[in-house]
Formats: sequence, C-alpha cells, structure tokens
Amino acid sequence: MWYAIQTLSGEEEKTAHAIRKMASPNLVKECFVPKRERVKKFHGSWNKVEEVLFQGYAFVDSERPKELYEELKQVPRLTKVLGREKDFFYPLEKKEENLIRRIGDENHKTSLSRVAVKENKKIQVIDGPLKGYAGNMVEVNLHKREVTVKVEFMGRDLELKMGVEMVNG
Repeated sequence: MWYAIQTLSGEEEKTAHAIRKMASPNLVKECFVPKRERVKKFHGSWNKVEEVLFQGYAFVDSERPKELYEELKQVPRLTKVLGREKDFFYPLEKKEENLIRRIGDENHKTSLSRVAVKENKKIQVIDGPLKGYAGNMVEVNLHKREVTVKVEFMGRDLELKMGVEMVNG
C-alpha cells in the first residue's frame, strides 16, 4: 500500500533518498517522488525539464506500516507521516493511488500531453496523461505550456500543473 509522507517543499528528493537509505529494505518496497515533465524556454528554444508533481510529498509503498512508522521517526527531513492517528498512518485511497499510476509511467513521471488549440482558444487533448482530465481543467497557460487540473487527493481538491506540447489539430 502507498503512504504519503509530508516534507518540506523542495526537499522531496532528499527525503525520499534518506528514507531509501535508512529504512529497512524489508519494510519499503519503493519510495518515490512523482515528477512532471514540462517545457521551458531557455535562450530562445524550448527544453524539457522535470519538476516535482506533488510539492511537499514523497510516497512510500509498504506492507508493514507500523514498523516503517517507527523507523521513519529517525529520518531527519521527515515532517510528518500523513494520517489520522498519533502513532500509525493510513494508506492512500485506491483512487488516489490509481490517479498517480494513471498520469505517470512506471517511474512515476507524468509526460507531456499533446494538445491542439481549436477555434476560440478551446483546448483539445490529443493524447497523454491529460486525456482523462480535460473536464477538470481550471487554467490553461499556453505561454508556459502548462495546464492546471483540479483533482480530489487526500480528502481535498488539489490543483496539479501538467505540461503540454502544442500540435496542429
């Protein structure tokens, strides 16, 4: 099961690395930080870059959360393990885990979605992770080549910025 680990924004990779290094291998199947691919303009040309998708969070896959919780108390960068109890934590709901799986690849990286700009600046998603979320778009910034979608995640509405590549449609 997957668990969300809250950490300082900008410290996600360092926290995940510390967890992978300090936690017993039999307690952690995987520790990861979902990333998003986007394009940024440098010196007049568009370049692909990777950024953290869920700022302030790392994720852990474990079947032994109680023992893992005790070990995670030793990780210096860990802010808190998200949950509703003092000394235990709960897994992500299946729909939340499925969201991360659906928009990312096996390395938890969300690639660029290909979009076409139609008349009156309507966006049509051709393919990519945005395909199932076109109705959830709350902001389109074609200048920055990104789209913001609203999803329900960990009991609240969360806005995710996802990269797009414009194509002729």
